Amino acid sequence: MTATDAQTHWMSAKIPNDQFLLFGFVGVREPIERIAADLEERASAIADLRLRVREVPATLDHPYWVAAPVTADQIRIHRGVSDWGRCLADLAGRMGDHLDATTQAWRVHLYDAVEGAPRADGATMVVAVLQIAHALADGSRATRIARQLFDSRPIAPPETASSVPSFDIGSTLMAGLGVARLPLQLVSLMARGRRAHLAHRDLERDIAAGDLPSPQPGGPRAPINAAPGERRELRVVLTSAQRLRDLGGSVTVGALVVIGEALDRHLAVRPDGDLRAEVTIAKSGPARARNHFRNAGVALHVDEADPTRRAAAIRADLAAARRRTDHRLVEAESAAMRSVPATLLHWGVRSFDTAVVPELVTGHTVVSSVHRGAADLSIGGGTVHVTAGFPALSPVQSLTHGVHGIGDIVAISITASPDVVSDLDGYRDRVVDALG
Repeated sequence: MTATDAQTHWMSAKIPNDQFLLFGFVGVREPIERIAADLEERASAIADLRLRVREVPATLDHPYWVAAPVTADQIRIHRGVSDWGRCLADLAGRMGDHLDATTQAWRVHLYDAVEGAPRADGATMVVAVLQIAHALADGSRATRIARQLFDSRPIAPPETASSVPSFDIGSTLMAGLGVARLPLQLVSLMARGRRAHLAHRDLERDIAAGDLPSPQPGGPRAPINAAPGERRELRVVLTSAQRLRDLGGSVTVGALVVIGEALDRHLAVRPDGDLRAEVTIAKSGPARARNHFRNAGVALHVDEADPTRRAAAIRADLAAARRRTDHRLVEAESAAMRSVPATLLHWGVRSFDTAVVPELVTGHTVVSSVHRGAADLSIGGGTVHVTAGFPALSPVQSLTHGVHGIGDIVAISITASPDVVSDLDGYRDRVVDALG
């Protein structure tokens, strides 16, 4: 396992970070039991779904990905959930049942004959939700896995995951290999750390010269920047990709315009300064880890009355954040991270205090935007109607948003703590109003 993915895995014990990828299918003809059996068979042919985590004793090395057979209990049928609202409520309740990736790194939740789904013209819907450990996949990789799983077309013969040992090397040998690598890691860390320092100096020089926009400082906390507690509530608003492009020039910017307006109108107390969103941005270059992204703060410019100028300002901030993500400092930092000994990395994660709330936050909310491809997926003879996703809450963010499209339909999904965010239905209605 890479250092980045190991950190993500270890951090999940402090801040649960399972992903939930929802797909809804209409026109399904096969019984739900048959669909579950088919999904189990398909999962057995997907390399990423035949893995679990194996820890190394005393964290003398990063955990390993090891082979794990797909089992029937990873496909879970939930009966008696007859409508869309109850389906979301049931799923929200199951978000507290976190994956233990050392046993199973994913599971699927199936809901049969769900009525009242938005834009479904009265048709019932089978809802399939892939719950997957974040260490196993970021949003883009999880989407590729889900597209393999939720499809009826023939799947290739079982792949072999390149990161998985072809034999069981044993815990003692794993620990021994970690100890043997330690001197080389320390030498590499010194060299790569120096290169990262020089790259950071270059970044500061580029910013001072005006060749690269400077990063925006964090903003003061808002009331929604509080510990979320255990309970969750979910809402989903559907729109078209074209509507969001009309608002912002792109789906992501259009969604940020909508979220900024809705959030500004909903908050009873606004923080000093602009509202901000923490946006996930894919890194450039080849992925050396399963998680290949960074987070960046983007101002929502809610004080700009003109919608066109507001969208332009958000688009400029997002483009600047992407330019900084493409700077060679990012790769230099990643290289240095790869040389950090596992024991030191684990100590850092273990020392992280989730009870400490910073005065400034990167974003008052989180926005994760992923396009999930063409609307050509199918299970049980039905066709995909909608997809959605629900970014995890954190100790300082009790309201997050997913922006996920399949075909021309985009879902703006809302995950919130009812202990912190009041009147979530009212907030959802403000999102609808902002869409126009």
